[in-house]
Amino acid sequence: QQQQQQQQHPLVLIAGGGPAGLLLSILLDKIGVDSVVIERASEPNEWSSKSYTLVLGQNGKASLAEAGCLEAATEAGIERRFVYFYDASSGDVKAMPKQVSGLGFTRPLLVQVLENVALECPRVTVKRGAGVSHVTKKDKFSLEVALEDGSVVSASHVIGADGKWSNVRESFPELSTQFTMQTCPCFGVHMNLSTVPVSFKSDGTYVI
Repeated sequence: QQQQQQQQHPLVLIAGGGPAGLLLSILLDKIGVDSVVIERASEPNEWSSKSYTLVLGQNGKASLAEAGCLEAATEAGIERRFVYFYDASSGDVKAMPKQVSGLGFTRPLLVQVLENVALECPRVTVKRGAGVSHVTKKDKFSLEVALEDGSVVSASHVIGADGKWSNVRESFPELSTQFTMQTCPCFGVHMNLSTVPVSFKSDGTYVI
């Protein structure tokens, strides 16, 4: 009877309220599945070490469209139709048009757009202020999720959208044989400016 109830009324706990976790909760709502998004940050981070600029291409925009978020995202984001290569020595700029225009955001802005949509979904609950500590199997059909504030939540399914060092994945050592973690050295600079430099255009990404 318990198995039948959970098959008919699953409850999915999503660890991590970033773009992936929020988008997943919206998609689950579309097919009638309840979900709870658990996010450690008590307030949406306007700027943090997790902040960066991203540009959604064809697949990213298709995912937003399937979730019914594309219109809101398009209003908030900036269309990116070019990649501009800037030669710092000469000052020359070469424009490479994209085959499909992208949609540019800061990560906090995309999170804000998706969270606004998620909060309007009847089957989505967003809980902030405590991340997932660890997950244990309660029985054959359910899981117990311990949060960092000491509370415990039960769920039929748990999804780790809580970053590279996911506490959800680390709760199940047997999963470590199914993937390899690889870190690649890289760097980037993001500048928040009140106005765009005169020589820069807002419809593209600059590579300097």
